[in-house]
Amino acid sequence: MYHQLFFRRCRLLRRATKLICAAGLFFAAGVTAEQLPPPIDVPEVLKNYQNTQECFPGVIHDPSSIAEVQAIVRDAAAQGRKVMTGTRRFNSQIDAACAGNGEVQITLENMDQVVSLDKENRLVTVQAGMRFNELTAYLREHELSVPMVTELAIFTIGGMLGSGTHGSTFTQKSNMISDYVTELKLVDGKGDLRMLTGEMLNAARVNLGVLGVVVEATIEVEPGYKVQAKVKGYRDDEDLENLVLDLARDNHSANVAWFPGLGRYTVTTYNKVSLDTKGNAYNAQADVSDFSEYLFGLIFDSLHEANSSALQCFAASLRYTARSGSYFRDVDSGFKKLIKPTGHADLMQHFVCKEPDKCVWDNLPIALQEVAIPFEELPNWIADVRQIIANSERTCFPLNGIYFRFGKASDSYLGMSAGRDTAFVGIEYTLRQRGEAVPKNYFVNLEIEQMSLRKYGARPHWGKNSVAIFEDMPSRFPKWPQFLDAKAELDPNNVFTNPFWERVSGQDPLENYLTPQCNADGQCYCRSDEHCEAGATCQAGNWYSDARICKVE
Repeated sequence: MYHQLFFRRCRLLRRATKLICAAGLFFAAGVTAEQLPPPIDVPEVLKNYQNTQECFPGVIHDPSSIAEVQAIVRDAAAQGRKVMTGTRRFNSQIDAACAGNGEVQITLENMDQVVSLDKENRLVTVQAGMRFNELTAYLREHELSVPMVTELAIFTIGGMLGSGTHGSTFTQKSNMISDYVTELKLVDGKGDLRMLTGEMLNAARVNLGVLGVVVEATIEVEPGYKVQAKVKGYRDDEDLENLVLDLARDNHSANVAWFPGLGRYTVTTYNKVSLDTKGNAYNAQADVSDFSEYLFGLIFDSLHEANSSALQCFAASLRYTARSGSYFRDVDSGFKKLIKPTGHADLMQHFVCKEPDKCVWDNLPIALQEVAIPFEELPNWIADVRQIIANSERTCFPLNGIYFRFGKASDSYLGMSAGRDTAFVGIEYTLRQRGEAVPKNYFVNLEIEQMSLRKYGARPHWGKNSVAIFEDMPSRFPKWPQFLDAKAELDPNNVFTNPFWERVSGQDPLENYLTPQCNADGQCYCRSDEHCEAGATCQAGNWYSDARICKVE
């Protein structure tokens, strides 16, 4: 009887633990260690930065050359297997860069070098596995720069092109590195090396990894410069709707952290100055002390249990205070709270974390959500969010508030800003996990999320968010059909696909995820009571009535 119960439980465990289950079953049946079958190789498991998402490819390849990539793709195609490119510790909450179970995963960690630099024409060609901060450091040595294209600088170039990584600038051509690429080298679904330009390049600028393996990118750069930053906190947010668009228009780069539960917001702006301007500062916003990290960990863990908004708003107050003063340090002295922080553009605008590839939010139970809405609609969106919050229990946003960034229309087919000037709206909130208590005001976030999608035609960030938010994706991009045409040409046998692509493209529709209690961990928006956790019912949003929220009476 014992071994039958053990076996039943083992069936629920993930693939990576099957050997443990098998061993336990043998011992439960009275089999000695000497009688166990020989060990079986367990495929390596890929995990995301928070260890909340796992992927189980059948094999992982780390090629060192384009020829090796071609051989891997040709071999996979001959075997009828699928291929996806990603990293072992990926910076996403979802499986966007994961090969399917048992399929072929490629990392480009051994292809991370500068291929060539053409200073006269201001073009740099790099391998796709190169980290962005390594590229910007290289360019700084040559008094060159890439325009503002991200804040966290540890992503690979290939990953940035796959997901459309962006920063905030409304005065440059684009806030995405994808739009500064002039040529892409890509290994297609037949294993052939292709050089992409023109409209095929526009299709591949944000490619989700489903067109092929990007191996090299040639990127347009500009003369090096420094920036001077200004950070200011505002204790009255009454006029934010009237000011926010001009903040974007009037500065080289601007980001706004709005804390509506507190009635406050902060603004950080960057503006260009010449290279000979005095100052050698860097962006230290991720230099969080061990004590602060520990404190925020306690607060976020407690937000699963607390019945009061006070703790959530206390955390938001701490973050407002941290963001309302200078978070820049001097490179040489380490001195913080600089009055007029000035430094090289990359060191000021982009940051890295205390530990390589690991930031404070990696250790906190935080869910990331970002959507892109039409730029001119942002004031109306802010007014609607005020209404949602006014019709709910007091809600604070404890990490970066509601975070606004900006970008011009992109020529990319699937970029978040494809074809329209864009406001990027990010909310970080307490992660909900199945089986745990619902975080405080979790469903306010869901109402804002659904309002953004259905009223404002929002486009979700490809590398963040939950499964549920990727609804009706083909309808959100006017050039989706052209992207499918490019995929058909580059990958006629559909070698480059994975479960994420099948979901967002509608091959595996979100309706398939409407299972009992699917709302409990972000797999769906409820449509009936069975999609909610026990004791909750599926109801209209408190203010935005088209939203569907699981509520406990």
